Amino acid sequence: MAVLIFAAIVAGFMLMNSRDQYAVQPTASPMPTPTAAKPTIKKAPVSGAAQQTQAYSEVVQQYAGRHIQFDINCQAIPAQTTFKNGTVILLDNRSGDARNIRVGDVVYSFPGYGYKTLTLVSSTLPKTLNLNCGSAVNVGSILIQR
Repeated sequence: MAVLIFAAIVAGFMLMNSRDQYAVQPTASPMPTPTAAKPTIKKAPVSGAAQQTQAYSEVVQQYAGRHIQFDINCQAIPAQTTFKNGTVILLDNRSGDARNIRVGDVVYSFPGYGYKTLTLVSSTLPKTLNLNCGSAVNVGSILIQR
C-alpha cells in the first residue's frame, strides 16, 4: 500500500513538472478571416530561439509575394497590393512593440515581431481594404479581385 502511495506522489510530481515545459508563449498568434464566416486559426510551433528564427524565415519564404510588413513606423511595405479572392497572405509586425492593425473593418492584435496569416475573402468584388497601424491611418491598401 505504501508503494502505491509513493508511486502516486512521484507520478503527480512528474506531471506538475512536465506542465512547466509547455508554458512558452507562441510567436505567431491566431489570425481570423475578415468575413462573416468562422475564423481560421493557425499557430506556428515554438521551441527555442534558433527554431523560432528558422520558422519565421520559412514562413516568409512560403508567403513570398503575399507578404505585407509593418515597419517600426507602422508603414505598410508594400503600401498597395492586389490579390485574388481567397488568397492567404502574411501580415508581419517588424517592430518590437505590440500593435493593433486594422484591415478593412477588422482589428487584429500583434505582439512585438509577431506575424499572422489572413485569408482574403469578399462576396463583393472588387473590394478595397484600407490598412491602419496603431494611430497611423491609411498606411496601405489591399485590393481583392476575381
